[in-house]
Amino acid sequence: MPKFHHIRRLCAYLLTIAAILLSTATAYAAVTEGENGRRVALVIGNSVYKTLPSLPNPANDVEEVATTLRAAGFDVTIGVNVDRIGLEDTVRRFLRSTSNAEAGLIYYSGHGIQVGGQNFLVPVDATLETPYDVETQTMPLDLILNHLKQNSRVQLIFLDACRNNPFNAQKFWMAEKLEPVGATRGLARIDSDLGSLIAFSTEPGQVALDGTGALSPYSESFIKRASEPNKEIRQVLTDVRRDVIAMTNGKQVPWENSSLMDSFYFIPAPPPPSVEAMQQVSVPEGAAATKLTIAPPHDETGSALLVTLNQLPQTGKLSFDGKPVEQGAKMPAAALTALTYDSSGVTAGTVGLIGYSVSDPYGQATQGVVAITVSADAGAKLAQLEQQKQVRLADADAYLKTLPRDVGTTIGVGPVAASLPIVPASAAEMTFKVAALPDKGTLRAGDRVIGLGHVLEAADLPGLSYEPQIGTENQPFALTLQAANDDLAPATVTFKPTLDACDTSAAAPLDLQGVTAGKLPNEIDPNVALPACTEAIKAYPEVARFVYQLGRAQLANRDTKTAFATIKKAMDAGHIRAIDQLSSLYIVGASVPANAAKANEIVQAGAKKNDPYALYTYGKSLYYGRGVKVDTQQGLKLMLQSADLGHTFAMNELGYIFLNGVNVPADPERGIRFYEAGLARNDIYSMNNLALVYRFGKGAPEDLPKALELFTRAAEGGQPYAPTNLGRMYRDGIGVAADKSAAVKWLEMGAERGDYWGALDRARLARDEVADPESMTIAARYFALATAVNVTTTGDPKNQALAELKTLPSAAKKKAEASFATELSAQELKAISKSKSIDDRLVKLAKATWVKRNPRYDLF
Repeated sequence: MPKFHHIRRLCAYLLTIAAILLSTATAYAAVTEGENGRRVALVIGNSVYKTLPSLPNPANDVEEVATTLRAAGFDVTIGVNVDRIGLEDTVRRFLRSTSNAEAGLIYYSGHGIQVGGQNFLVPVDATLETPYDVETQTMPLDLILNHLKQNSRVQLIFLDACRNNPFNAQKFWMAEKLEPVGATRGLARIDSDLGSLIAFSTEPGQVALDGTGALSPYSESFIKRASEPNKEIRQVLTDVRRDVIAMTNGKQVPWENSSLMDSFYFIPAPPPPSVEAMQQVSVPEGAAATKLTIAPPHDETGSALLVTLNQLPQTGKLSFDGKPVEQGAKMPAAALTALTYDSSGVTAGTVGLIGYSVSDPYGQATQGVVAITVSADAGAKLAQLEQQKQVRLADADAYLKTLPRDVGTTIGVGPVAASLPIVPASAAEMTFKVAALPDKGTLRAGDRVIGLGHVLEAADLPGLSYEPQIGTENQPFALTLQAANDDLAPATVTFKPTLDACDTSAAAPLDLQGVTAGKLPNEIDPNVALPACTEAIKAYPEVARFVYQLGRAQLANRDTKTAFATIKKAMDAGHIRAIDQLSSLYIVGASVPANAAKANEIVQAGAKKNDPYALYTYGKSLYYGRGVKVDTQQGLKLMLQSADLGHTFAMNELGYIFLNGVNVPADPERGIRFYEAGLARNDIYSMNNLALVYRFGKGAPEDLPKALELFTRAAEGGQPYAPTNLGRMYRDGIGVAADKSAAVKWLEMGAERGDYWGALDRARLARDEVADPESMTIAARYFALATAVNVTTTGDPKNQALAELKTLPSAAKKKAEASFATELSAQELKAISKSKSIDDRLVKLAKATWVKRNPRYDLF
């Protein structure tokens, strides 16, 4: 009877313990809700500068910082010793990853410059020798920060970039102003918006030190303090400031400006240790030393846990490693499985209690109880338990051996299920440790972000998912799982990120919600893109990017009306690039009446969200007052932002504006810098524009070989006007021996791409070739084509082609009409044949065959 009461009291005690544990877990969930949201970081370190003084530490700094942030659950985009184009590419990859992030972080170490109250990151190929260099050689920090503010709840900026100003020029162009370098010492203060924290390695306007070690004082302290668990970020930065002041003898004082609304932890405390509240074990009567089968505690991060034995059995002897254990003894959690119990002299049926607490490095503790029952038949029970253990191990080993080795994961569709099988029921109580983890992308178990060393329950494995980092296609990433408390061979699952076929066939360039470099309109093959994007929408209906890309494929297929509806649907679903695309349809009047005012009304929203194309489109409209009230200052700033994000259309427009002095004083050198920036990005329009500079010596000395080279590269790259420019050089023998056949080749190419002047010049060549009986027919075809593609607002207002077409012999025109007719169906010819004038018919035939044969309105 006393024993019965003892067991009943034990059960009541354990129920109380369970209730306490449950309430603790519930409280934790309430406090940490949202903490496991996506965390993304951009980490850049520039050390090896080509012309500016090299810095000893930044490259080392950021490698260590990146490791620290990955351990804190950040998906890190890293750039080391990046030039301007590399910086641009790295920043764009990061911006693509920020959508709906819980926290976005920027850590920059390297040279920085303050101009006009703004801060600029300086890539390794910057020279900063002339007033033109900041806008084409550096990256404005505000551009990254403003995008981050729109796409993440919390923004954390760390700048270890405040070195002495080593730059030769002391004034730089900033939009319409020539601004001096700020104070020549350090960076400018940045005021944080709600939800932001801006941290400098030293006070604004002051200089940071590189230190004498492998890391800068600031980075060294940041890495140390950010790795400390359960420390709120403002305390982290207080400790960093104290460290840096001590390391630099007071010469450097870190500074920050915070408007964070919530607490933020790099390494937040996990749930309290997981402990079986009540365990019951049996030991044989009279056994000298029986190993107790106690399930070890663990926590989800795999932290080292400490066990404190608060209560020992009143009878029998408890030992560890052959030595008696005393009440209050402390030991590693794994030692619980090595405890032995000596039941000599203890009566069968006696129940003894081990009461213990398990504490983690975060100051959290959980209680556990083990009830030891001395039993006459415990030997049989122990044998049964051992048999069950062997079955469990065998099943777990078999499970690990059958895990899939390769898991394809699509980039940019959210977490992709790893689809691991369910762990056998016999091994359901086992835990698995993450021994290796992908260093890019995010691994989750349900909503929980998994890090290296974390412990997974068996029930977690079927719910594992992996979200690849943008830009990691064709790179394998390994996840290695190991049975946490048993010596079983580990298993490796390899994630292989891939791009969806819709992305490879129809992604848009510079799409900050995209996942790849993208294709120009003329590069899209609708036969591939249409089915690919249709399937992508079926598979991922929530991804608005695929809807937009289907619209691009429909435009490529000349189905403009359907494309209009599709693109509007994508815009309404939140795809930002679709805004500019829809605006462009209103600009050219594709499937809707042309309406510049409507186009500008639409595209403003895209510009506010920092889409490079929308910034360029709306900035250009403001600059010239097209469909909107003129605002040259704001228009110029928007186009400069677009150029900063790598949009070569903006670079070319800015080059044209400064070269020719459009609404601003002419500054040819500044204009050429923008053309050269486009050329560095292999832009075919920049090639043609620079070639014109060298061809006519406007803004730079005439250089005909260089002009010929650039015209050729542009023409071969698909630029629509370069072939005409090249054809004229061959026709007239300028910079090259006159070659009529080469001239014909290039002029026809320009005409076929829709260049009015190429068609006009080709027609005139044919008209003047009196020895060829077919030449007048050729002339009629090209005069008609020139007339058909002429745009009166930007082409030839005199429409010389039509005037010259009218002078050709009727016989030649009739032969041209017959040749056009062979390219069209009877139905297509029916509407054209109603025209009484042969000249009118020829123009309509030329347009119909050209559209059918070749370009779309969105070509290039």
